[in-house]
Amino acid sequence: MDAVAEHFRKERAGKHGAVIDASLAILRSRFTNDEKTEGYRKDGPVSVAKFELGEGDDPEQREVRALRQRQASDVIEQLLARIG
Repeated sequence: MDAVAEHFRKERAGKHGAVIDASLAILRSRFTNDEKTEGYRKDGPVSVAKFELGEGDDPEQREVRALRQRQASDVIEQLLARIG
């Protein structure tokens, strides 16, 4: 993850820096905590979990999906924190 973050930092200073910043803002808005919503409840992690695990309504599957949502949100939060 550190190598990925370093690559993002280098590229932000390049000619496509504005596009990279816009992409990082999208990740922040769709995956990370804010004053209104916990990150794992946002559409990014929800979409990841539904794609990987399906949309069934079984209580056990919902629990596994919620855990995957938390993991997806956490990975993106860690990456964004390392990028700065």
